[in-house]
Amino acid sequence: MIKPSIYVTAFCGLGLATIVLLCVYDMIPMNPLKIGRRLKLIMPDRQHQRSQTTVPDKRVMAKLEVYFDKQNIRNIQKITKRYFDPKKDVIYFSDFKIFMQKCDHLKFTLRKSKKTCNVVRTPIKHYRTCAVVGNGGILLHSGCGAEIDAHEFVIRCNLPPVHKYRRDVGSRTNLTIVNGKRLKQISDVLQSGDFKRQKSALAELGETPGMILGHSIQDPDNIREIQVIDTAIKENKMSTITAFPSNSFKENKGLYLDLIGRMARGNFASTGLNTFALASTFCDKISMYGFYPMSTYRGKPVPYHYYDKRTHSESHDLIEENELFKRLDDQKVIRHVVGKCKDAPTIQSALEGAWMKLQKLGELVI
Repeated sequence: MIKPSIYVTAFCGLGLATIVLLCVYDMIPMNPLKIGRRLKLIMPDRQHQRSQTTVPDKRVMAKLEVYFDKQNIRNIQKITKRYFDPKKDVIYFSDFKIFMQKCDHLKFTLRKSKKTCNVVRTPIKHYRTCAVVGNGGILLHSGCGAEIDAHEFVIRCNLPPVHKYRRDVGSRTNLTIVNGKRLKQISDVLQSGDFKRQKSALAELGETPGMILGHSIQDPDNIREIQVIDTAIKENKMSTITAFPSNSFKENKGLYLDLIGRMARGNFASTGLNTFALASTFCDKISMYGFYPMSTYRGKPVPYHYYDKRTHSESHDLIEENELFKRLDDQKVIRHVVGKCKDAPTIQSALEGAWMKLQKLGELVI
């Protein structure tokens, strides 16, 4: 039988953690970053230059949508929805204080109640088509930018640079999920006093007006860092929305086991796999770009990232995650686009699938 003292200890521990997070929130300096007025000169340029990306024919996108298998998608969603929900994983940062006061962040319930935490909001809605864009070097010279931008909602990982590479990676970002390391990098730059680096960081935060900046780790350090970023955004009158998760994504350890069949290296999935799983809970049809961890493709070298010379990471088993994406593509749960968009094999498969469906419906006269 569990002793009452154990309950008291657990309750006190949870209460102490809440007090620490609230203290961190209240102690964060709210001094403005006085570099905003000069930066206003560069922000509008991003909006006007987006028109340089050619929008693909809507008929092409309509044919691609035929590619998906709705039943297989629902089967995967039954798994991912056990772990993710935008209502608890992408919460307006402006709701953070009331969340910590009134909700249990581990259970996402109201304190001393079994009712769902209903005092917070999410900027995420439901979308018909989503592009989940990784940062793989496979995107270079792919010409996928127009196809990516044609999706209703575009999701990226770790706030990568897009403007310079928009022909291949697109120019829109509706949601970006950053890990703890990247969040700290952005926060440190904004506090560095280095005007050039600050300007560059703010330019990336403002490349797509109304972009949602979410993060995957929930702890006092990350709350302080997102507060620094949120303050910089407000002081520079940017429309970027900051968000936070009720709990760290890495706590969803069972996701990897359920999707792949074994526990992950390092005990949790990569930011890319977690971002896909989250997207699957509010997107009907997902196309994935830039997820290819191998160092060569068709005999040619492929950099780890499309924007730098960093070597391949060993933090996660990206090869196994890539095999998962290939299987999901075979099952028509996602479109896993590798190589040039104009000759991606999934496009041909989509057209063949549409032809077969029309034949079965008896709508073709042979």
